[in-house]
Amino acid sequence: MSAASYFNTISWVVFGALSAVNLAVLAAYRTEWGARHLVPMARAALRWVSRRRDLDWLDWEPVLAAGLIAFAGVSAYGLLSGAYGCHPPGVSDPVGLLSSGRAFLRGQNPFTVPDCGGRIQVPYGLVAVLLDALGSLGGLAGIYVVWGLVAFSVVPLVWALGGADRREVLLYVGTSVLLVPLISSQIDGATNALVPAVLLLSVYLARRSELLSAVAAGFLSTARFPNLFPLLGSTGAYRRRRVVAFLAAGLTFGAVTLLTYLVYREEFLGPVFLSQVGRRSFSLNLYGPLLFANALPSSLAVEGLQAGLTLALVLVVFLRVRSPLLGIAIVVTGFSLLTPFLSYNILIWLLPVALAAARARWWLWGIATVGSFNYDVALNVWAWDDGITWPSAALDLVLTGLLLALFVELWRQARSDPGPAAAGTGSTPAPARGG
Repeated sequence: MSAASYFNTISWVVFGALSAVNLAVLAAYRTEWGARHLVPMARAALRWVSRRRDLDWLDWEPVLAAGLIAFAGVSAYGLLSGAYGCHPPGVSDPVGLLSSGRAFLRGQNPFTVPDCGGRIQVPYGLVAVLLDALGSLGGLAGIYVVWGLVAFSVVPLVWALGGADRREVLLYVGTSVLLVPLISSQIDGATNALVPAVLLLSVYLARRSELLSAVAAGFLSTARFPNLFPLLGSTGAYRRRRVVAFLAAGLTFGAVTLLTYLVYREEFLGPVFLSQVGRRSFSLNLYGPLLFANALPSSLAVEGLQAGLTLALVLVVFLRVRSPLLGIAIVVTGFSLLTPFLSYNILIWLLPVALAAARARWWLWGIATVGSFNYDVALNVWAWDDGITWPSAALDLVLTGLLLALFVELWRQARSDPGPAAAGTGSTPAPARGG
């Protein structure tokens, strides 16, 4: 067995085991059978491991430590074995991020950089480039350190915003295949984790200052421009300054983007916006079967429809949804349905759904499980290696159905939600540490 096949096999085993554990967490907290059978077993195991009768120690810190250890282990293997370096023919995403950071520090164009004898476009905005620049000071290892810390900032944010059931939410997110495995298996997973981190941070900061939250999140959203859509939609929940927050977030994002454009011109606009809007490599939603059959209509028509529906969704959420976490979850789910490039890494954007609505976690588990199997096996092996595309196309339709069901569930929750006192928005008093 080759090293690549061995790594893939181990990855599939880990993904399958974590998916089962994630389902067990759901069942333990959300079913009578789980409460009777799974909870006592889990408590006994945790007490045996910790040598303590109480579970006060089980907060965000051990979950964060476990995630960072897993990430560090996988990253160290990749760095020391040379797996993250150059392997012609092809480019290396980690090397591309390193080159981008170094180019910025040298005053050069950081959006199209040399990579393993070729050139690669870096589709991230100014904030991501600044993080690359910071990481590049430590070489390739520095890139992984910086993005690992950014990605796993999701863990304490989930704990801070989880409300009365924050331990349940934390264990659910911590065991999801959309967190540790996705972040650890590829650098694109870590960079995409910036999106949920920024969105959760915006809700956390809004507890103290809605205007500060809007400005900070608007600036950070320049890292990945679709981040702006759920951010703008969620500002409608800030009743006192909803319009001011909307404008502050939009204008901050626009000002930073304009400044970056004035410095780099088309070298920035093309890789970060134009090429991403029209990207059609593959898609795990309804567009997937159309891409396999080369039957997707002209790029302009699809992009125009996507833009119009996305902006309409943002406006409706801004006007009608009164929970910031529900607003974020609805827009991100809608975007996942509308984009003609739903990569597996983009599914990590859905993590805030876990805090928005308890019932939605069941749908999120299905999306994570189907998405991981489709990408890792049906697409990577059966479609791309063996030329058998129908299993991946079928799973694309299944995932689309699950996203639709999640969207409906979130919208029903928003319709029945009287305001920001909904669970998980942070207004519900949280128990004391370890409670």
